[in-house]
Amino acid sequence: MTAPTHLATLDEILAYQHPGTIRRYCKENRVTSQEAEVVFRELLKFLYLSARAAGEEGCAFTAEIEKLDWMWHTFLMFTRDYAEFCDRQFGVFIDHLPAEEEDAVEAVTDEAGLRAVVERQFALVYDVLGEDTLVAWYDECRFAV
Repeated sequence: MTAPTHLATLDEILAYQHPGTIRRYCKENRVTSQEAEVVFRELLKFLYLSARAAGEEGCAFTAEIEKLDWMWHTFLMFTRDYAEFCDRQFGVFIDHLPAEEEDAVEAVTDEAGLRAVVERQFALVYDVLGEDTLVAWYDECRFAV
């Protein structure tokens, strides 16, 4: 991803709402609107984190935060709205690039490399979003499937 030309504050990004995404996520995943709103908020944090990490290795989805990926897929269905959101908040479109299966297998077989990626992501989440988010995402696994 290209480094953002403009990066809104986390508070500005978290103030964004998209009722269509919430409704569609509720329908597709059979959850309450309250649960969908929480997942959407966490996705917004993830997108902010991704923008902050641009130019580095970026951020990766793991099993612990898979619901955020599902929400991102839902938000992407509203392509114009998503593109406008990215432009307004980051000044650049944040692409959703799925990992190729071969890449995932290669990463798993290199335990040291995987550990380094996970540790870097944990540190990034902690430094940018704080301990509460790190615990919610990876210790309590609130957003795992």
